[in-house]
Amino acid sequence: MLSEILKNTSLWEVVMLLVVVYLLFRPDLINRITKFKIGDFELELSEMKKEIAKGNEMIIELETELENEKRQFEELLDSFDANVPLSNLKSIRQSIKAQARNLDEEEFLSKYLNESATPEELYAAAVGIREKRPVSLFPNLIDILDNLSKQEDLGGYRLNTIWTLTSAIHKILISIVRDGVKPIPSKEQLNKCKVMLKRLDNNPRVLADRPDKPMKGIKGPVKYSLDWLKKLESNVYKARLSN
Repeated sequence: MLSEILKNTSLWEVVMLLVVVYLLFRPDLINRITKFKIGDFELELSEMKKEIAKGNEMIIELETELENEKRQFEELLDSFDANVPLSNLKSIRQSIKAQARNLDEEEFLSKYLNESATPEELYAAAVGIREKRPVSLFPNLIDILDNLSKQEDLGGYRLNTIWTLTSAIHKILISIVRDGVKPIPSKEQLNKCKVMLKRLDNNPRVLADRPDKPMKGIKGPVKYSLDWLKKLESNVYKARLSN
């Protein structure tokens, strides 16, 4: 393996690598050396140090920005009551969507997908995930709805929060099937999702949701999710046949 590396590497690259490795073990020399010159190649250590410093500053700035985004999102959670009339949630919903779009770490939202979450936390996570449609959180969505669907009172969360979580599954499935977003969920995850949706569809609270127009309630995103699940399973099956 070493001979192959040496075959495809020029002499000065090997020398430079050895010099860098040597300096890593002799940090006292770095401050005394100003430049390296090997053949036509010259390396100004002062410039390299500046670039490293700039890189470190950028990393710190990005980390600070990410922490600020998380802090702002958490502050938003403390600024509203998830159980107020829906008309009062409109402006909050828009704020959650805007902040969710800026969150680089989608996994940050996953910490609110559990039964110990407050109504505000679960609602905000549901709205944020529905907005971003992260396929990586598809299993988390299935798990929380699977647990809630087994309870007659859906964990005590308001129906609009359950609707938003279910709609998030629908939106993610659209992204996977129509837009080709990956990774494609496993067969086990898809089966679990299907079982969960059918159980949710027969939950007492869901059956009583919008009896005048059931498709406007939770039954709507349940049906749409099941429809897109069929399309996804069909696409996956066809792809396997063609391979």
